[in-house]
Amino acid sequence: MTFEQAQQYLFDSWRVDNKKGHAKLLDALAFLGDPQERLKIIHVAGTNGKGSFCAMMASILTAEGHRVGCFTSPHLETFHERFKIGNTMISDDDFTRHMRRVADASRHVLGDDASFSYFEIFVLLAFDYFCAAKVDYLVLEVGIGGRLDATNIIKKPLLSVIMSIGMDHMEILGDTVEAIAREKAGIIKENCPVVLYPNPHVVYNIIEDIAVAKNATVYPAAAVKISDVQSGLHGTEFAARHAYFGKIYIKLSMAGQYQLQNASCAIAAAIALGVDSAAICDGLAAVRWPGRMEAVDATTTRPLVILEGAHNLQGAAAAAENMRNLLGDRQITLLVGVLNNKEYTEIVRVLAAPADKVVFTQPLYNHRATPPDELAAALGDTARQTYVVDNCVDALKQAVEITPTDGAIFCSGSLYLIGDVRKLLLNTNS
Repeated sequence: MTFEQAQQYLFDSWRVDNKKGHAKLLDALAFLGDPQERLKIIHVAGTNGKGSFCAMMASILTAEGHRVGCFTSPHLETFHERFKIGNTMISDDDFTRHMRRVADASRHVLGDDASFSYFEIFVLLAFDYFCAAKVDYLVLEVGIGGRLDATNIIKKPLLSVIMSIGMDHMEILGDTVEAIAREKAGIIKENCPVVLYPNPHVVYNIIEDIAVAKNATVYPAAAVKISDVQSGLHGTEFAARHAYFGKIYIKLSMAGQYQLQNASCAIAAAIALGVDSAAICDGLAAVRWPGRMEAVDATTTRPLVILEGAHNLQGAAAAAENMRNLLGDRQITLLVGVLNNKEYTEIVRVLAAPADKVVFTQPLYNHRATPPDELAAALGDTARQTYVVDNCVDALKQAVEITPTDGAIFCSGSLYLIGDVRKLLLNTNS
């Protein structure tokens, strides 16, 4: 199998209703030698904040001197991003080698004419790759939900983490926040400690009750008291207080007030694992997570660009709140695209509220993208300048043309759009 063939094998699995489920996945993993059983796993579920937490946690453990694997989804620019050890993505050779093993396992379990789903293949490859790489820890992000997610085949994680819970993927997880919370809490295992994000009481209590019923020690992120906050475009400084270390001062390299609660979860998780305060500070200072309130510095030819994935209503509300707080009196052009399986009417209205102008567009290659003219109609706003540009390459050019050099372009909505625009900007910078 060549790298091209490995890619094609993956792409051929992109079919609706192709999931084979936990039993078949476990059979495939048994064929591979049960690599998941030889990994120390920090398992992370939630609606928002999972990726940021994973990046923070991996950076903290790396700062303590460990070899840390990190599996996240979706990717922005290349699927290699989903598999990282430290800051290094999986190589083409390693991807090909482990995809060959996954394909062999698939044929053994399913026969020659069937395959696992796209995400199931990623999960099988992740366990096989990180085990072979002999990582000290694996930070493992759930795909969708928790209880039935392909990652939820591990028997005894080192730590389970439940992040912010909101309304997303309702067609799969349920149409109430309580139902979604129960699905997410499905990753909690008997006698395995759990970190809980400071969700609203109705959600928090459901998850805490499930943890208590499973004799899982709870480490509440709310026990980490945050104060003395100073926010800017390139990071956030704050003090954190906890009985474990007293009071420490942290320079988080990620912008956005919402990252403070994500950081409190990472700190709580580090405390649960016995990580020292120096590694916590060093790790949070070094963390990088592209496409989340990421500032691309202004040049002489264009204004500042902020990239912020906000693919559900909860994320959009946090993005809108931070948009004006971080950008102050700058004139803001919102560049936005949202998939059609999201609450795009509400998402667009929330994101557009702080903006002066709006450019509606869509990711380059995604059949689920909402047509930009439908997004414009959903906003229904005649009080500001709006533009409809089908191609995001041209949409970025349009945004640059209509935004003063001392203004800002805030690109938000679908992470697929963020990835496309980020790639365009990096190519421009090179």
